[in-house]
Amino acid sequence: MKKKNGLVTQRVCVIIGAVLLAGAILMLALWRWNISYSEKQAERYVNTLRTLIPEPQDAVLEERRDNTMSVLSVERTDFVGIVELPRYESTLPVCADWGKTSKYPCRFNGSIYDGTMQIGATTQKGQYDFYRELSVGDTVIYTDVEGNRYTFEITSLRYEKHADQTALQRDEAPLTLFIKNIYSFEYLIVFCDVRY
Repeated sequence: MKKKNGLVTQRVCVIIGAVLLAGAILMLALWRWNISYSEKQAERYVNTLRTLIPEPQDAVLEERRDNTMSVLSVERTDFVGIVELPRYESTLPVCADWGKTSKYPCRFNGSIYDGTMQIGATTQKGQYDFYRELSVGDTVIYTDVEGNRYTFEITSLRYEKHADQTALQRDEAPLTLFIKNIYSFEYLIVFCDVRY
């Protein structure tokens, strides 16, 4: 009887183990599919935005009466522009409002026009998974939906535990990117100044 109970227990454990393993494989496959879908969707959004945005022209930061950023809506998602890091062949759309989606970089605060723009993103594959390779001097290009293209260079990088206003405004930079490492409680804050 004990031997029979032991075999039943062993079979149940094997079945449970197989189910758990199959579940883990399925979750991994879904995760990879979601990342691939997000990358393709980001590329599609960028291509669509490029067809809707007037031919980009180099622009300089200057005082304006109205610093409100124009928005383009694509498939019910609002965008304020495109951010590029040419060295890493990274071109991503920038959502208009923080919290709407985490699949793409989002404007967290400020405006490109008054030099207070803050853009948040993650290390999710297809966003800034190369974030540890970023270095001072790298070029960052931001194009708004009106076709104004602003060129910056990274002047400072900091690792922080939080991306609050104190950390984001420590260096007065006209463009600040912050990148959350999705595998840890760490943020890379990237301060950018106008490239002349």
